[in-house]
Amino acid sequence: MKLTTTTILLALSFLTAFSAIAQSKGNAFKGTITYQVTYPEANISAAQAASMPQSVTMKFNGNKTRAEINMSELSQVLLLDSDAKSTIVLVNINGQKAAINPKKGERSLGKEPVVEPAGESKEIAGYVCKKANIHFGDEKSKASPIEVYYSDEIGNNKVFYDNEYRNLIGIPLEFKYKMQGMNMLLTATKVESGRVANREFEVPSDYKEMTPEELRQMFGAGK
Repeated sequence: MKLTTTTILLALSFLTAFSAIAQSKGNAFKGTITYQVTYPEANISAAQAASMPQSVTMKFNGNKTRAEINMSELSQVLLLDSDAKSTIVLVNINGQKAAINPKKGERSLGKEPVVEPAGESKEIAGYVCKKANIHFGDEKSKASPIEVYYSDEIGNNKVFYDNEYRNLIGIPLEFKYKMQGMNMLLTATKVESGRVANREFEVPSDYKEMTPEELRQMFGAGK
């Protein structure tokens, strides 16, 4: 199967949006959250939208998270370990399986995000979620803050460690993420508490470790 460079870059970019750990007080959530993905601000065709992720299923077990991303052309899973700060992407295309670590090495976190309560709330997936505005202390980001709805009833935030949501206390149930210049909106549709098996967070033995560049070459991207 031949994939375009754009498709693979979008896949890896989307997957690395989910990176673990913001150490906050409270218990870590154990269970599964399903998010619907929409593109309300993206200037793309219906065909392009159909090839993009439509949903994300995230499974949590303490310091570990598994994100399953549904796309039309490939199956993707992201394995996160918040204590080790490790990110592993599993890609399966027509039975060809690869395990990629796109985040090797230390990364600069940049300016520290400031979380300000917005005094608003709404119900999402059965939970009353608080709204917060996030900025980075400068006038430009204060004028156009990042909006997020989160719940602190579910558990602490063990989802993000290197992006704008890392200081949020609670789990985001509606938030935006910019991928390759497109704003995506993720909204939780179902929250299910319960233990998740440890094997869900392990790399299967039939996945071959490779770099993002080796993945592109493997599927002839851009040719």
